[in-house]
Amino acid sequence: MLRLPNNALQKALIKLLKEKMQGVSVYDFVPIEATPPYITLGSIVVTDQSTKTEDNYKVDMQINIWSEYEGRYEINHIAQQVISLLCSPDGYMDLSADGFAMYRAKIDTYEAYPEDGDGYNGAITYEVHLKNTKANADDI
Repeated sequence: MLRLPNNALQKALIKLLKEKMQGVSVYDFVPIEATPPYITLGSIVVTDQSTKTEDNYKVDMQINIWSEYEGRYEINHIAQQVISLLCSPDGYMDLSADGFAMYRAKIDTYEAYPEDGDGYNGAITYEVHLKNTKANADDI
């Protein structure tokens, strides 16, 4: 594993969601004045999938949706919008400026559950496969 893709992917995903998810705020850091519904990024797990000639990664990112709506409708509706976006051509993220290329992505899981107190949390696990375009066979 030569370079972590976390920051490049997180930056691109937040930018994409902010541009495409109208009416739902997206945060890297949730300000105190934030009001649900909003989207944050949760855990990020990077797995090295390099070969003898390529520096590749599998990244599992959790996308969290927060809602104070009393039922699951709002959470599920927003999750469907996020999933539809990420599974469409509009969901492709150009990471070339940061030296990475996305070559495969999919939604792995979605879960919605009540929070202690009010509302619901929805968690989408987004699996992205990346190549480090700044590496060559001699680096590996």
